[in-house]
Amino acid sequence: MTQGYPPPPARGSNAGADQDTATLPKIPVPQGSGQQQGGWSGSTVSSGPGSEDGSGGGFSAKLASAAATATSAASTARGAMKTAAGEAENRAGRGRSGRGSRQPRRARLTLSHINVYSVFKFSCVLAIALFFVWLIMVGVLYGILDISGVFDKVNEAVHTISGDGKTGDVVTGSLVFGGAIIIGAVNIVLFIALSTIGAMVYNLCADLVGGAEVTLSERE
Repeated sequence: MTQGYPPPPARGSNAGADQDTATLPKIPVPQGSGQQQGGWSGSTVSSGPGSEDGSGGGFSAKLASAAATATSAASTARGAMKTAAGEAENRAGRGRSGRGSRQPRRARLTLSHINVYSVFKFSCVLAIALFFVWLIMVGVLYGILDISGVFDKVNEAVHTISGDGKTGDVVTGSLVFGGAIIIGAVNIVLFIALSTIGAMVYNLCADLVGGAEVTLSERE
């Protein structure tokens, strides 16, 4: 040791208390270090207002970092949305081009059975509709012939041939429409019966030969 220090005082004695502290070497303390001149025993570190400034600066830095992260996430999401929209448009374009280039599909089916009851209902409705169509057609035809005077000439010819003026008219509206109603009713019955019987006959034939083959195709 280059410099000698006095021995430490014994415990329980006050000899060391009166020792002059000037004999100890002074250690220089830099300015602003927060230590007191004259030794390390009573040195304190002052926190000062800088700690508050540091905490405020850290909070603002965190806010700036969060804002930058949110901005980058928004830009990333926007780019992903644009990319997805572009891919969807490309897929739609490829789908339209593919549909335009492919040939229409066709399906070959076999009509193996017909429900007889459904045919009966359908034939009833269709027969009644055709009955009204028949009556309208007869009424229009009768009106045209009556206006043209055809029925008057027919009645005069019948009167001339019979030589009896008391003979009534042969062609009248009641006679024409009455006959049309009777003919229409007979047609209804025949149409329903023939349709139902035809469905039953087709089912029997389909059981023997396998039914009629039908080819279905898409429109081009």
